[in-house]
Amino acid sequence: MHPRRCFISLAASCCVALLGCRAPTPEPVSPAAAGPSGTTAAGVAPIDKNLPRPDVIATSAPLPGFMRGLNLGNGLDAPSEGEWGRRLTEKDFQMVAAAGFDHVRLPVRFTTLERSDAKAPYTIKPEFFARVDWALDQAQQNRLSIILDLHHFEEIHKDPRANQERLYALWRQIAPRYANRPPEVAFEILNEPNGKLEPAILNEMTRDVLKIIRETNPTRLVFANSYFWANAERLDELELPADDANVVAEFHMYQPILFTHQGAPWMEPWYQTTGIVFPGPPSKPLKPVPAASQEAWVKAWFDGYNYAPAATNPGGPGTVFEHFDHAARYVKKTGKRVYLGEFGAIDNGDAQSRENYTWLVRTEAERRGIGWAYWDDGGKFKAMDAPNGKWNAGLLRALVDR
Repeated sequence: MHPRRCFISLAASCCVALLGCRAPTPEPVSPAAAGPSGTTAAGVAPIDKNLPRPDVIATSAPLPGFMRGLNLGNGLDAPSEGEWGRRLTEKDFQMVAAAGFDHVRLPVRFTTLERSDAKAPYTIKPEFFARVDWALDQAQQNRLSIILDLHHFEEIHKDPRANQERLYALWRQIAPRYANRPPEVAFEILNEPNGKLEPAILNEMTRDVLKIIRETNPTRLVFANSYFWANAERLDELELPADDANVVAEFHMYQPILFTHQGAPWMEPWYQTTGIVFPGPPSKPLKPVPAASQEAWVKAWFDGYNYAPAATNPGGPGTVFEHFDHAARYVKKTGKRVYLGEFGAIDNGDAQSRENYTWLVRTEAERRGIGWAYWDDGGKFKAMDAPNGKWNAGLLRALVDR
C-alpha cells in the first residue's frame, strides 16, 4: 500500500433505551420525508449493497446506548458558540432522537479564555459549565446517551508537557461535576491527539486522566483516542488498562481522505481536486489539480483511483475495509471494545457518492459490532439541518436504513 497521510484536525469544518424515567421516544423520521439530498453527479450509481466483504477478524463487544450516534459539532467546540454558524437548541436533540439514533457525541472546547482560566488552577467558568449541563439535560430528556468530548485543546498537541497540568485540572473539575449523572453520560478524554503528543506521552496522559476520572466515576464509560488524529492505523500503539472494562478505544474514519475532504478550504493544495466519486474508479479519468503532482502519495493515489479496478481501487471499499481491519486486530489483540467517533464526507462531493460512502462505513461498523457517530458539523459535513427541521435525505437513508 502506498503511503497515505491521515486527516488533519477538523477545526475549521468543524464524530438503547435508557434507565430510569424519561420522556417518551419521539416518532421516527422517514428518509422519504426528509429534505433534499443534493445534486447527484452523472454516472454515479448507488453502491452495490451485496458487494463482497472481507471476513471479520474480530468483533467488538457492544456498547449499549452508544451504537448509533450523531456528532453535534461546530457548536460548543467553536471558539465561541455561534462563531462557526451553529448554536445548539432543543431541536438538535429532538431530531436526533426522532430519527432513531441512540446517542450524541458532544464536542466541547473548554480552553478559550471565556470558558476557563489560562493559569492554574484553570477554573472552568460557571456559566460555561451551565451550558454543558443544559446539553446533558437535553440528551436525558430525549432518551439519548451522550459522550462529553474534550475537543480542540490545540495547545496540548503542540506542547504536551506545558499543557499537561491543564488537561488534568480540567478533568478534576469535569469528572466530579458529573459523577452523579446516569451511566448514559460518557466521557472522552481528548479528541484526536496529534503532533508532539506522541504515543508514549499520550499513553501516560491517558492513564493519568483515567485515574482522575476513576476517583469520582469508578464505572463510567470513558473513550480514549488513538494517536495521529485518532487514526485506526495507530490503535496498536494505544495502551489501555487491561483491568478496566469501561475504557474504550476510539478511532475516526475519513479514508479515502482525498474523497472525503475533496476541495476542503482548510486542507493543503493537493486536496483541492473535486469531482472524486465513491467508489472508484470514475467513468473517465479525473485530472487532479497541479499541486497533486507535488506529493508522491497523492499522485500515486490518483493513478490508482483513475485506472485500478474496483477490487483494488484506493478510492473504493477496500480502503474502508482495510482501516476497519486495523480496529479489528486491536480488538483481537487486547480484548478491548472500540468505537468509531467520527466519519463522513464533505458536501463538495456528489450526493450519491456521499450516500454510498456513509452507508458503507456505517454498515461495516455495525457488521463488526462497532458503535459509531456520524460527523455532523452543521456545515459542510451536515446531515441534519436543525434550524429548518430537515435532514439530508440521502445521508439519513445511509445512516438509518437497514
